[in-house]
Amino acid sequence: MEGDLKVFPLTEVLELIHAHRRSGVLEVREGVLPLTLRFAAGEVVGASILDWEGLEALFTFPLHPKEGAFRFQPGPPAGERPLMPFANLLGEWARVNDEWDRFRALIDSPSRVLEAIRPKPPLEPFQGGKSVRAAAKTWGVPLLIAMERAYMGLREGDLYPLRRYAWYALRIRHQGRKGKTLEEFGGLQGLLDGTRNLGEVIAQGVPEALVRRYLVQALASGELAPPGRGWLLRDLTWEMEKEGA
Repeated sequence: MEGDLKVFPLTEVLELIHAHRRSGVLEVREGVLPLTLRFAAGEVVGASILDWEGLEALFTFPLHPKEGAFRFQPGPPAGERPLMPFANLLGEWARVNDEWDRFRALIDSPSRVLEAIRPKPPLEPFQGGKSVRAAAKTWGVPLLIAMERAYMGLREGDLYPLRRYAWYALRIRHQGRKGKTLEEFGGLQGLLDGTRNLGEVIAQGVPEALVRRYLVQALASGELAPPGRGWLLRDLTWEMEKEGA
């Protein structure tokens, strides 16, 4: 079973698999963003965006994508427990999607680095500048909770966004063939020799938007496969959405 999400909305595809108690793997793609769902007897037992697994990853994917494609491959039921009951999962997915939309009105992605103007509790992790993802690790809380705290800090004037992202610290040594990428990336690839991070590349005059487009294409194609590539691709595509808004 496969099709276009403009014709068969994702919620209908999910409900069909659930109603018929099907087992197998559903692959969904919105633009370059891939989501993989594993089903056992109609229940979702696994979810991932590349190497980013679990409900946290699942709920960042739009439940109502305006376009995209899907493909369901039947298979034997996996010996895993459902992530949560199906009806509850759809309800929570919709709720968290709405929360992400609200928080992203002020913070384009969790990779955005924020600075504390008044580092009062619980915003001390942002003193000196830190991304929301890094703050979530410091606090030991789910990413959505960290986004809510950062959102409130920005809204109340205790935080402000810096003009950089967590991925600025990445060092990439491009080893792919030039023919694999668009001509627009030729000059950029020459700078990706592992001696400088992406922030330094951008400081040398390479447009941030160009670096972002390169990362998205290279991650989506598998040309780059660093640990954390799933959440990195999610953040970059979020940033591109705001960039094009």
